[in-house]
Amino acid sequence: MENMDFNTDYHSQNTESMVPEPSVKDFIGWLLIPTVLGFFTCGIGSLILLIVWAFSNKNRVRGNFAKAQLLVMIISFVLGLILYVICGTALLALVGTSSY
Repeated sequence: MENMDFNTDYHSQNTESMVPEPSVKDFIGWLLIPTVLGFFTCGIGSLILLIVWAFSNKNRVRGNFAKAQLLVMIISFVLGLILYVICGTALLALVGTSSY
């Protein structure tokens, strides 16, 4: 906390290392490219593209977006797997107890 200089002007920072702010067009492209690629490659192309984007150092904003997208994919997969197991168990219990 002692080394923080609160009097530094925002505009006096080095702007060469700053990434330009993404536009709405950029975000739409970042959403559509993996979606379309995943449609044509059964999801594996989308996964590979997001991993490449997440761990490349070219664009931090796109990297963070890809990491968030990968996290959502992992959470969705785990929740889907849990739901599949619960519903499958319930279905097996229901079919196993029925009498013809």
